[in-house]
Amino acid sequence: MTRFNNYDAGTRPFSTTLTQQGAQLTVTGWIDYVAHVGYAAVTGAFHPQAMVWSDSTVGIIPQTPDHNGNPILPMPAADADWHSRPLDPTTSRLDAMLAVLSSLGSDRPDNPLLVQQTGALWLRDDTVDSTPVSVFAAPPTDKPSDASSAPITAETSSLRLWVDDTGLMRRAEVRLGDDWTTADMPDGAGPALALPEGAQ
Repeated sequence: MTRFNNYDAGTRPFSTTLTQQGAQLTVTGWIDYVAHVGYAAVTGAFHPQAMVWSDSTVGIIPQTPDHNGNPILPMPAADADWHSRPLDPTTSRLDAMLAVLSSLGSDRPDNPLLVQQTGALWLRDDTVDSTPVSVFAAPPTDKPSDASSAPITAETSSLRLWVDDTGLMRRAEVRLGDDWTTADMPDGAGPALALPEGAQ
């Protein structure tokens, strides 16, 4: 249900900090789960940038974020100075994080029986910004486990989700290599997004 709730919300805000090739990046913005488009400010020890991405493409443009750390709205037009490249989660920790976060929406609820069979686990109760949440390890695969499969544990999964009592995802934790990287997803509205032609 939490993936469907992301889709039903349309756009969710998020913020994460990760390390890419020895440099620390802070990424803050929104993901539109209906349009399959994300838009974020990227800051670190370099000139700040805005980034837009889809399931296959990343577009980057020099831009200073607003006072909240978000990218400037409206999004730069197609004739702006976008630099585009393919989205490649296999070679970029940033791209891997974007791909996972973008996958956290679905236009229909998952079958709870299948989720149980594939190894989703309840880990513990916790809080995010004083909001009570339940922490789950997402299934490591979409295929049901069987007697020949290795035992499923919390460490088998590369994704953990913090979900409040309304079913809203408040935090995601993604394993990138040997490291866990956290993305906070506060409750709040976000703008509807569209990929500019210049970033395609």
